[in-house]
Amino acid sequence: MNEIYECANCGCTIENEEELYEVEDEIICEDCFNDETFTCSHCGERYFYRNSVSDENTAICQNCYDNYYRRCERCGCIIHDDNVYWDGDYPYCSDCYDEEEQCRHIHDYGYKPVPIFYRCSNEGENVRCYGVELEIDNGGKDDENAQELDGIANREDELMYIKSDSSLDEGMELVSHPCSMNYHKYDFPWKEIMKRAVRLGYRSHNTSTCGLHVHIGRCSLGNTYERQEDVISRILFFFESHWNELFRFSRRSEESAEHWAARHGYEDRPKEILEKAKKSSKGRYACVNITNISTVEIRLFRGTLKWNTFMASLELVDAICENAIRHSDDELHKQSWADFVMDISTDYTELITYLKEKRLYVNEPVETEEED
Repeated sequence: MNEIYECANCGCTIENEEELYEVEDEIICEDCFNDETFTCSHCGERYFYRNSVSDENTAICQNCYDNYYRRCERCGCIIHDDNVYWDGDYPYCSDCYDEEEQCRHIHDYGYKPVPIFYRCSNEGENVRCYGVELEIDNGGKDDENAQELDGIANREDELMYIKSDSSLDEGMELVSHPCSMNYHKYDFPWKEIMKRAVRLGYRSHNTSTCGLHVHIGRCSLGNTYERQEDVISRILFFFESHWNELFRFSRRSEESAEHWAARHGYEDRPKEILEKAKKSSKGRYACVNITNISTVEIRLFRGTLKWNTFMASLELVDAICENAIRHSDDELHKQSWADFVMDISTDYTELITYLKEKRLYVNEPVETEEED
């Protein structure tokens, strides 16, 4: 009488010895052998797929992978050690290494280095710092152009890095390390960067794709979590209370704002808006994005390569933060837009000029120049 076997993989009965197979010391049926196992392309032994490492073209056993192979850092394909191209500690296949060589100055969208904080020499450690993301488009995702802009920003210090962004057609995103307001205004070479970007064919305001995003460090809004939450709730309340003025300031279209920087919706108390924002389905695509762990992101502004508009936007964010820190909920509830602008420091020269240009100030408007 023939011995009866049970497939170790699917549990079926195997009555004929000719229909049984042994893989990794386990007896299995023919169907499981064909469907659930493979031959390692390196050692030639048979293994279960569950114990394999594979890509679209290669399947090898875990042991061979650990001893002889790597995955390309960029595309994820499996590469034999003899064929690896190394960039520091990162392995690449030949195609991706060549592409990396051509795009050394444009990082992937997910690139996020350890932040470096910059303050003017006369400023203390507690001064608020802002990280800026400025999207530019129409000039190409071009590494030579990125190298030029990178070279201006990072002549002496590592102030900025450049990333790709799928929301842009032919452009890239300029990202600053966190800098104090005065550092952005007086020490960061934004003017030169913007002028060079325009000469290279880039635009920011005159596109349908670009935004200017400003990140505020949560820790700069209060020394406890509860204090930070209070200030953030008042920033949200300010945006909802003065939406018409801020929307006019932003230069966005209604469609663009709704898509990339939507309102959370007005509530009568700051804490109510904060709770609504926490439950919102908008995610990060809100005028005030609170989904990040360490920063609050202001996303309302349309992109610009005009330095005065750029700096006015940063000064406005700083003024809103200061306003939310200094005033209570009740004081903010009573505050009109005119009260807010009359309280703006005269040090915010670009902001005051821009408010006049947009007829958002109490004084006579001034003439404005064209945006890029």
